[in-house]
Amino acid sequence: MLIRLFSAFCVSAGLSFAAVAQTAQTPLEARYDPAIPDLTTALGHDFGEEVTPPEDAVSYIRLLAETAPQRMRVYDYATSWQGRELVYAVIGNEEVMSRLEDVQADLQALADPRNLSTADRNVLIDRVPVVVWLAHGVHGDEISPVDAALRTAYHLLAAQNDPVADTILENALVIIDPTQNPDGRNRFVNSFENTRGIEPDGYRWSAEHDQPWPGGRVNHYLFDLNRDWFIQAHPETRGRTAAMRQWSPMVAVDLHEMGGDLPFFFPPVADPVNPVLTERQLEGQDVIGLNNARWFDIIGEDYFTREIFDAFYPGYGDMWPMLQGGVAFTYEQGSARGLAWTRRDGSDLTYADGVRNNFIASLSTAEAAALNRERFVRAFVENRADASGNNDGPAAIVLSRGNNRWGAEYLARVIARNGIEISRLDAGVSLCGTTLDDGGFLVQLNQPAGLLARTLLETETPLPEDFLAEQEARRDRGLGHELYDVTAWSLPIMFNVYATECNSRPNVTGESVGADDPIPSQVGNSAAFGYVIPWTDAGQAQFVARLAEEGVPLRTAGSAFTIEGTTYPAGSVVIPRRRAPANLDSLMRLHARTIGAVYAGLETSWTDSGPNWGSSQFATIVAPRIAMAWGEGTDANSAGGVRYVLEQRYGLPVSVIRASRLSFADLSQFDVLILPEQRGRGYSREIGESGAQNLSRFAQGGGTLIALGDATRFVADSDINLLPVRREMAAGTPTGGSGEGDSVAGSVIGDEDALAQALEPRNARPDSSPGALLNVTANADSFLSAGYTDGAAAMVTGSDIYTAVPLDEADTVLRFAGPDELVASGHLWEENQAQIAFKPFLVSRRSGAGFVIAFTQDPTARAYQAGLDLALLNAVILAPARSTRLR
Repeated sequence: MLIRLFSAFCVSAGLSFAAVAQTAQTPLEARYDPAIPDLTTALGHDFGEEVTPPEDAVSYIRLLAETAPQRMRVYDYATSWQGRELVYAVIGNEEVMSRLEDVQADLQALADPRNLSTADRNVLIDRVPVVVWLAHGVHGDEISPVDAALRTAYHLLAAQNDPVADTILENALVIIDPTQNPDGRNRFVNSFENTRGIEPDGYRWSAEHDQPWPGGRVNHYLFDLNRDWFIQAHPETRGRTAAMRQWSPMVAVDLHEMGGDLPFFFPPVADPVNPVLTERQLEGQDVIGLNNARWFDIIGEDYFTREIFDAFYPGYGDMWPMLQGGVAFTYEQGSARGLAWTRRDGSDLTYADGVRNNFIASLSTAEAAALNRERFVRAFVENRADASGNNDGPAAIVLSRGNNRWGAEYLARVIARNGIEISRLDAGVSLCGTTLDDGGFLVQLNQPAGLLARTLLETETPLPEDFLAEQEARRDRGLGHELYDVTAWSLPIMFNVYATECNSRPNVTGESVGADDPIPSQVGNSAAFGYVIPWTDAGQAQFVARLAEEGVPLRTAGSAFTIEGTTYPAGSVVIPRRRAPANLDSLMRLHARTIGAVYAGLETSWTDSGPNWGSSQFATIVAPRIAMAWGEGTDANSAGGVRYVLEQRYGLPVSVIRASRLSFADLSQFDVLILPEQRGRGYSREIGESGAQNLSRFAQGGGTLIALGDATRFVADSDINLLPVRREMAAGTPTGGSGEGDSVAGSVIGDEDALAQALEPRNARPDSSPGALLNVTANADSFLSAGYTDGAAAMVTGSDIYTAVPLDEADTVLRFAGPDELVASGHLWEENQAQIAFKPFLVSRRSGAGFVIAFTQDPTARAYQAGLDLALLNAVILAPARSTRLR
């Protein structure tokens, strides 16, 4: 197969195998136009000689465009959280660049081939260049790709005798995104510059290689931006995906780094492969992979393929463009993580080596795409066209607003931001066996973005059966599984929105939904007594939090109540007019319309059933003052995730306190303290028993202590004992050790079954789950379950399973469903399914005047479990309301 593909590659280029070898002059030997400024002229160092700061990288890209405006343009596409600019450069020959707007219009037309005749489609395919998108440095401490981007841009503009550059510019439009994560890169550069000496230090444990927390990998909110592609929580990703949709790249590369002892990786990818990907796309990877191999052989660099880095999870920088119809790649260069790295075999890897290798890989990719221009353009168009007419699987997805109105609205905008067509359906519409009493949304899966739509919205993306069988066989042999990331990501499940799959295309139309459309509100009439806010979704909780900040008096109900024939669920908030600010009516309208919230007027406080407003079942809501553990001991991704969700999604400010300070910090000014997941030395070392005593005093004094994910280990530790749950070993695992001292009791192994038993690990934890969505059910008697009458789903990763909690020791607010209803989506090992069924997901215990609360899995991981946001807000807003602290 590979020889056949390479032969086709040569034929398409008009070359024989011998001709390929004869004309393969390396770009490393090119001569350059002195009119184009090189990096030394612009910044005082050569390519790969220094780690270029992000602002200097952007300034050099702008300088190149100013010098050669007929062949290069620069576009701003986003501003990072810390105010740094993100740009991309478009490079082409003068003829293409002179009609760039027309080219872009042609690309847009090809991206939606439904309205093109075959003849029109062929005309456009014949005249557009192949678009190659090269993205660099999504992880800020993967450093060489950024300087390789600068070298690639310079080479394409200045090389005078390089047939590779000539071929690229003749047939391709190259788009270079030089620095995808400038905040993270800036953090790395500062760390490196603050620790470097008079010469590069290759010793792997030297300070210049040892980044302080949180490291440069993540952005300002400590997110791994290579997991943000479909949820698009961050401005860097939102701007980038919007720009990619404008240019419709047929070939895309996301250039990374990996451990410095490894050489270079490029696809073909490892198993598993997402089943919606087409053979055209996988063969396209082979075509470009073969050219990469040819060039790496020429320059004498080692590489490997297939062993790791699969094409299954849709949130990567290669998978998102693939699911838009293109052919995309992850490239991984061994990292010097500075200017030099001494490998385990004693050889030295320099930063310049990494820059050179990424530069060659970028040119090789663009060259292969250019030589096969029509193939890649046509494949992109056919992938989009086939997705529009695909009859495999469901024809459409219907989303209901019934159980989670605001969440469904929010989800609709996430879907639209991904370039997926979605329309609004009115209340009362019936289709696909369901009636939308409260309205909803329709996604026709037969659309140009259908590959992505199916992957994100269908309940299940199945793993190949032979792959799963091999993973089980590996586990039986005591080997680790080969799943690189989570196995589930269905957006309706993660957003806790009811979804119906349609077997045939519904004959209904609706109003198109845009990514930036405001969420509609339902504003109540001014009434004599005041207002009521139903506690039904996270948007309602945000509305309440905004009003609390405005000083509006708010009281939350501990159980459902009925007023004037309407029943309001537990958690709902009553606002009496007589105690409110004079501008209450305008405040209600303003915040409801901004958020998209719902409220109603109350003429009276009299209830037909349920507690009255003055009952002790009602509690006064305060604007929560929130603190969170930060720094060494905490997991950066978890800390960033919860801070992002609270601050950016719901407008709740968070004070971050270094974990090591929690042993003596005065926490009395806070209502809530959050412990994100832990890493490194963890909380046992950073907080310790003395710090745990301070946390206990905080809760006893009326604070709400919230542990997320494996922070539950700390609060449940028998020496800390803030919660009466305990982490379980694997069910049925042998206990005990091998014996005491130098000698142990003898044993007889009589057969292979006895041998297998003897080889069983002792005191083993459950096998780690790569990630599956599991259903959770609610305890209706707990105020913390408000809004979850029908439960939800939680992403479960790792091996932590906790004991069931006796009723007299703590409240299990949300527990995992029984084994028959447990898995909502994804793959979970059979023995884990049996063991985690009915076990706690959310546990609460009153501690003095306050609470200790634990989520046994992190509900804010990657900010993509929006369906669990309300559970977090219940803990942050409703628990302080139930505190008996004197105020």
